[in-house]
Amino acid sequence: MNIKLSARELTAALFAMLLIGGLCGRASAATAISACGTLSPAGNYFLTSNLTATGNCLVIGAPNIAIDMKGKTITGNGTGSGITDGGSVRDFAVIVNGKIRNFDTGIDLSDSGNAIISNVDSSNNTGDGIFIDGCCNTLNSVTANNNGGGGIVMEGDDSSLTKVEANGNADGGIFIAECCDLLVASTANNNAGIGVEIEQDDSFVVSSKIQNNSGNGLEMVDDNGVIKTITSSNGGNGMEFTSHDNMVTASNSNGMPVPASISAESLELFPGCKRTRTGAQG
Repeated sequence: MNIKLSARELTAALFAMLLIGGLCGRASAATAISACGTLSPAGNYFLTSNLTATGNCLVIGAPNIAIDMKGKTITGNGTGSGITDGGSVRDFAVIVNGKIRNFDTGIDLSDSGNAIISNVDSSNNTGDGIFIDGCCNTLNSVTANNNGGGGIVMEGDDSSLTKVEANGNADGGIFIAECCDLLVASTANNNAGIGVEIEQDDSFVVSSKIQNNSGNGLEMVDDNGVIKTITSSNGGNGMEFTSHDNMVTASNSNGMPVPASISAESLELFPGCKRTRTGAQG
C-alpha cells in the first residue's frame, strides 16, 4: 500500500489562516457590499447587511476575490446561487463568516478551484449546499445541512476538509470525486444515501463520525486510510471498499470495532463492513 499525502494539504490550513487573517486585518481597504451583484476587480469585499435575491446573489467576477460575510445571511427564493463563479474560472476565492439559505446551490464554484471556505453555513438549499469543480480547496468549520441535493460535492482533488458538518441532506453528505483528500473531525449523519463517498485513492478520513445514513456510511476505493472514525447505524454497510490495500485503524463500523491496522481485504469478516471487487461482493 502506498498512501500519499499531498504537500498542498499540509500547507492549505496555514495558507487559509494567513489569508483570512489578512482579510480581517485590512478591513479599511475592503469594498463594502450592500446589494447582490458582480464582484470585480480582484480584492477584498465585506457585507454590510443581510442580502435577499431572486436567482444569483453574489457573482465572483475575477480570480482572487475574498468575501467576508461579517456574520450576515444571504437568502434566496429557491433558484440560483448565493455565491457563484457564474460559470467562469475564478480561482482563489475566499468565502468566510456567514450563512447562505434557500438557493438552488448555496455556493456554486462549478468552474473554479483553489477556494477557501471558512466559518460558513450553507444549509436548507433546494440543491447542493456547496459545489466545487476544481482542485486544491480548503474547507474549515463549514456546515451544509438539510439541502435538497448533496451537502458538499467536490469534483477535484487535493482538498482538505476540517470540522465539516454535512447532515440531513437528500442526496448524500460529502462526495469527493478525485484523489488525495483529507477529511478530519467532521460529521456526515442522517443523510439520504451515502454519508461520505470518495471515489479515488490516497485519501484519509480521520476522527470523524458517519452515522444514521440511509445508504452506506463510508465508501472508498483503494490506497486510502480510515483512522479513529465511527461509521454506525447506517442503512447499508458501515464501511465499503470497492478495492483493496486500504488501512483502517482504531475505528468502529456499525457498532463493531475494527482491529488496529487491519487490511480492508479482511473487513468482510466483520458485520457491517464489506469489500467489493469488479462488481462482486466480497
